[in-house]
Amino acid sequence: MDNITPKVVKIHDVKIDQEYMQWLGEIKARYRNTQIKAAVKVNAEQLLFNWQLGRDLVMRKAEEKWGSGIVEQVSLDLQAAFPESKGFSTTNLWYMKQWYQFYAGAIPKLQQSDGDFQFPESQSGIKLQQLVGELQHAEDSQDHGMTLPGMFMLVPWGHHILILSKCKNIEEAIFYIAKTISGNWSRSTLENCLKSDLYHTSGGAITNYAEKLPSPQSELAQAISKDTYDFGFLSLDERYKEEALETELEKHLTRFLLELGSGFAYLGRQKQIIVAGKTRTLDMLFFHIPLNCYIVVELKAVPFQPECR
Repeated sequence: MDNITPKVVKIHDVKIDQEYMQWLGEIKARYRNTQIKAAVKVNAEQLLFNWQLGRDLVMRKAEEKWGSGIVEQVSLDLQAAFPESKGFSTTNLWYMKQWYQFYAGAIPKLQQSDGDFQFPESQSGIKLQQLVGELQHAEDSQDHGMTLPGMFMLVPWGHHILILSKCKNIEEAIFYIAKTISGNWSRSTLENCLKSDLYHTSGGAITNYAEKLPSPQSELAQAISKDTYDFGFLSLDERYKEEALETELEKHLTRFLLELGSGFAYLGRQKQIIVAGKTRTLDMLFFHIPLNCYIVVELKAVPFQPECR
């Protein structure tokens, strides 16, 4: 964190007051904003280069024209021409080619699934139709291939490689792209969500949200509820008790929040509330920002019996 106290020059005609401090804060904020914009621009330009190089390797049929070792040759030539630059390894070039191929061949499939698959608007603000439209609009003539969809520029290259490496189909890949953008996911967060198979487990829990909650809250509540949760990061004895589970979850709160999903804020454990004149103790209490409501987590190390609550 920056030291907010400015260094005063050794002259007598300088007066540091509250107005100056406020102005200095505005200058710093503008410069930080400029730095962020510059980083985003650099990332977008690098992604565009990677996409175009991958497209060249495909559209020019480089291996047929110049031989099976042409990707390695291009890698060596680029590293020799730009020794200070990273990202020209043979492996990275292969990823560029695969990245282009994966999405360039996806438009017909996306058109077929357009009406059946979409993200909840209230959760991510990104529908599959939106990205399908971008991919279709980005399609050039057959001779020039497909241009990079603008939405892809919002996701860093390392994230794209992870998605490309782990996703089995285009719908799954676009799901993680949309989640990365809407949740501002770090690479480690994306990796954890890929490992826990969020695409197949999110929204799969058996609930009564549709009957008990109004729309669109019911759809959003369902979307954040996983079929299964992976708490393998905990270290517990085989015959652990609920208190030990609660303690371990709090000790690994960051991982626990990642497993729950985006939008959760932790408020504490063993919180007491009064319902119908009786005191109830909540195991763990959260607040979910998109839902704008409290979420109570009741931990059970034995089969849950709702009539006991």
